[in-house]
Amino acid sequence: MAQVPLNHFRRVSTTLNSTLTQVYSAPDSTAAIMLTILAANDTANPQTITMGVSGLGGQNGNIPVRPFYNIVKNFTIAPNDVTNIIIGKIVLENYDCLYASCTSLSSVDMTLSILETLNTTSTS
Repeated sequence: MAQVPLNHFRRVSTTLNSTLTQVYSAPDSTAAIMLTILAANDTANPQTITMGVSGLGGQNGNIPVRPFYNIVKNFTIAPNDVTNIIIGKIVLENYDCLYASCTSLSSVDMTLSILETLNTTSTS
């Protein structure tokens, strides 16, 4: 089994598509704490985003995996503006995924700040 660090900070950045696409998946033996999720509208028009979480990292072939839970749905970002999608923290466990989409292809950039931490289960 691979050695997993106790704490590892990561930044993941992507440009959103117009269909729900996996943005991040928590690795094996890891819990991922979403510290910030920034979405930047790169256009002169309002853009709408949808973002949510589901389990198992798409391992059963469905994108997104069901059940899927919206964090935001049809959330509008003003032209040439940026917003932090979450105020609190979101925790993803082994293989849980974050999915997102926007109104227009390549119009919204998303950046996640993540704390990945060792996730072990006690059997005693």
